[in-house]
Formats: sequence, structure tokens, C-alpha cells
Amino acid sequence: MESLVGIFRCFLPVRYWLEMRRGAYLSILVTAGLGVRIGYAGFFELAKKGGQEGAALALKLGAPSGAGGVGGLSQTEAVAAALFGNALTPLAFFFFTPAGWLADYLVISAVFRGITLAVDNPWGDPILTLIDKVVRGRREDARAKRQASERELAEGPEVPDEILECRKFAGKEADFVVVASRRKEGWTLLTTVIAGGVRLRVGDPLERKVNGLLRTCYPLKVIRDLQVDRRIVHYEWPKAAPPLPDLSEESDE
Repeated sequence: MESLVGIFRCFLPVRYWLEMRRGAYLSILVTAGLGVRIGYAGFFELAKKGGQEGAALALKLGAPSGAGGVGGLSQTEAVAAALFGNALTPLAFFFFTPAGWLADYLVISAVFRGITLAVDNPWGDPILTLIDKVVRGRREDARAKRQASERELAEGPEVPDEILECRKFAGKEADFVVVASRRKEGWTLLTTVIAGGVRLRVGDPLERKVNGLLRTCYPLKVIRDLQVDRRIVHYEWPKAAPPLPDLSEESDE
């Protein structure tokens, strides 16, 4: 039963069945078989129709020129010309008919899905996968815009950073806290901030409500020894902020 369900489930984008691959190969074989069946039936129907029309045309063209035949051609040449069109029936079916397009797609997609499954990067039906990707992308974009709008509303107008001097923040040692009305790009945990020639290490950023508005708080601790900088950002220290320590005087002491 699981394999039977998997035949249809595995047509869907892989995110719906990545951990439940039972029936995937059967789904591929069914797709290929359906493509062959549609192609077989459609081709022979077109070939039969083309054969009948070709035979009728051959009889007409093969008649003497005075009885409806083509002047300048022998009866043998006229019949051969009329019947030659049937040789192009496969090309006409697979490239210029809706049934041929469907058969082509089913067989090619089955081969493609089989290859992706063999290399452990499975796909569902390509068209369904692309549709799912487009729909998800639009939903994610809409959600991101909505969240950005909601956050901007919660943060209020953008204002200059407020810097507080402290010893601890959220239970951890810190020398300063930058209270920002907007999140700062690149200011992640353990980032090195260079301000006024002083290196400071960013602690764990936290979000807090301040006077009813959302603020992002960045604890900073002055780096007084040699440490490896994983990431560096530069920051202009506000003039009205608490002064940065003079590390040259501390080293002299």
C-alpha cells in the first residue's frame, strides 16, 4: 500500500516525500510507460490517417496527366512523391502534435527523475516542482515584506544609536551597550567592532522594548589582549556617547 501511494506521492516536489521514497522507482516506470503508451497510440493513429491520405493522393497523382495526374512526372515518380510524406510521420507526431509533446515530456521527465534518484538528488515531476518553487518564492517574499513592515512599525522612526556604559548586560560582562533603533548588518555574536582605534567584541544581541518601541541591544566588551578577529566592522563612535578607554595609557601602566 505504501508503494502504491508512493507512485502518486513521488510526482510531487521532493520536499513532500524526501524521507519516504518507497514507490519512487515505480512512479518513474509508470511515467515512462504512460508516455510510451500515449506515444504508441497517437503515433499509429496519425500514421494510419497519413497512410490513408497518402494512398488517396498516390492514386490521384498516379493517374495519367489527362485524368487528374501531374504533368511532367511519370506515374511511378508521382506515386513515390505522394507516399514519401509518410516517412516524416514520426517527426511530425513527436514535434508538432499535442499528444507527441505529452509523450515526449513524460518519457524525458521519467529519465530525468530516474537519473536524479540514482545520484541521490531526487526530483518530483519537473513542472510541478517548478510551479511549487515559484509559488513558495512568492509566498516567502510576501511574508518577508509583511514581517519587515511589522518590524518597522514596532521600531518606530529611525533615531541615532544610544550608548550606555555598564559592567554587565543580561548576566554577562560588557563595557558598553549600543541601543539601536534598527538592526545592524554584520553585528553578530563575537564580531569585532573597531571604533576610534579601540577594538570591541560584540556579545549576544538581544531585542528589548524601550518606551514601547522595539530596540536591538548590542553588548560590547573592550578587547584588551590579543584575540583572533573572526569578523570586523567599523563604527563611528558618537560624540555624546561615554568615552572609549585609552588603551595606550593602560598599557603604559
